[in-house]
Amino acid sequence: MTFFRANIVLILLVMLSMPMVFAQTINAGISGNTTVDLLERLETDVLNHEPDFVILMVGTNDMLNSKKLVSYASYEKNLGEIVKKIKQAGAQILMMSPPPVDSVYLYQRHDKTLFKNTPNEKLKFARNIVKKVANESESEYLDLNQVFSKMNLPEHNKDLFFRNERNSGVKDGVHPTALGYRFIAETVFDFLKTNNLIHSNQKIVCFGDSITYGSGVENGGTVVGGNYPAVLTSLINENFK
Repeated sequence: MTFFRANIVLILLVMLSMPMVFAQTINAGISGNTTVDLLERLETDVLNHEPDFVILMVGTNDMLNSKKLVSYASYEKNLGEIVKKIKQAGAQILMMSPPPVDSVYLYQRHDKTLFKNTPNEKLKFARNIVKKVANESESEYLDLNQVFSKMNLPEHNKDLFFRNERNSGVKDGVHPTALGYRFIAETVFDFLKTNNLIHSNQKIVCFGDSITYGSGVENGGTVVGGNYPAVLTSLINENFK
């Protein structure tokens, strides 16, 4: 009996010495994805994980990728279908509007004649659609586009939040820098914390495109390194022990 109790004490001491994990986060971002792609992989990449909470951000490629453009009507329909299926699976959802972009760089990679509205005008339309779907589905909503726009970002070749020739040596203007990803993670974390949306043993899936994936920083598609799901995971587990 004494030996048994000694083993129990030893096991408890080992468990107490191990780092506590408050939430499990999964990075389900894939570069180049639109709402069409997200619908196709929703079952395998999200629902099969049986998440408690899904953070959904998609629309940059729907609106701006000249090879994969999606109409506003289709974007709204696809978003609604994605949200409906996630809700039916019993998960809560935070919908985020995609951030603004540097149009100067974007036009260097995509045919300007294909845009009836400017890139950031299109993203504002997308922002309104995300808000509408969130309201109609009673989902949480975070206007990330507005957060960056109020800071006048991105600013061509001047800011530190979006990759540009000056801060990264690349003519990007769409994908965040490591600082930009950290800012997104901190913004999401503050929203979740303020609205009491963080719970013990919670499984969170971050679902989206290259901005969720973490294009431009190491360990993209994981929850390690500088992508926003990775930083969010660290913030949750560091602040809720």
